[in-house]
Amino acid sequence: MSAFADRVIDRANKNQSRVIVGLDPNLSNFPEYLQARLKAEPTDDKLCETLFAFNRVVIESTKNCAVAYKPQAAFYEQYGMAGVKALQLTICLLREMGLLTIIDAKRNDVAHTAGAYAKAWIGAKHPIFDTPNPWQSDAITINGYLGVDGINPFIKENSDAGLFILVKTSNPSSGDLQDLPLATGESVAEKMAALTHEWGLQVIGSSGYSNVGMVVGATYPEFSANLRSLAPNALILMPGIGAQGGSLDSITAAAGKGTVGAYAASSRGVMYPFEAQALNGENWEDQARTNITNAAEDLRKAIQGKIVSL
Repeated sequence: MSAFADRVIDRANKNQSRVIVGLDPNLSNFPEYLQARLKAEPTDDKLCETLFAFNRVVIESTKNCAVAYKPQAAFYEQYGMAGVKALQLTICLLREMGLLTIIDAKRNDVAHTAGAYAKAWIGAKHPIFDTPNPWQSDAITINGYLGVDGINPFIKENSDAGLFILVKTSNPSSGDLQDLPLATGESVAEKMAALTHEWGLQVIGSSGYSNVGMVVGATYPEFSANLRSLAPNALILMPGIGAQGGSLDSITAAAGKGTVGAYAASSRGVMYPFEAQALNGENWEDQARTNITNAAEDLRKAIQGKIVSL
């Protein structure tokens, strides 16, 4: 298997896109037809089927313009075992379709626990049985707060997998800690970017980009260029486009070498570009596909328009 960074860039060039599609199921936003069907049969099996059915439509509607897919683990865990099963089915579907998965789990801990997280999410094999790991994703978001002890177990488990380190998150209170100055004069976010660069030097792909990347919120365009300069080899995952009001200027400021270094992650804006009550018939799939395809393609074109002007 080739390096994750190379696989991302290959997809970006093939689809002329910088779009990462979030897969964050929220039943209150689902088509009314699906909500009504679940209310009529409120079982775990029907819940799992509903979550997976909608994810399949999103994936099939966006596969020609998405670079990768980013399921947020919490949106599945909230629904218990039905949600966890739907997540596993979604990961398996993406793999079967040859599409890239970034599991947004923000995991980490001390080294031996980090190793268990790595086996769970990016390991190729089941830790006991000699069978493929049904949870295996191409990349995972992780917290770098524990330092290199929490990074190396992931690289050791699968050096071709991608790691996205939280550097400057998109939420309003991110500055409570991430913007604070250290004794060296740099901010916490700047230090984490520099560490990300250092950690990533051991896993540089043929593209010149590292498998160790950063999460930098698109809601703070003023930080993008500076953080890019501190980690020139890092792919940057940029959440916050769409519902959180993130700016496309963040993508261009962080675009990097070959303008293939930064990617916009959009969940609600791509998944739910419709009113739930408007999709209340058995033809909900056709209506949803049209809206979702158009939303993803509009975002792709908007970013590409910015990129080509660089």
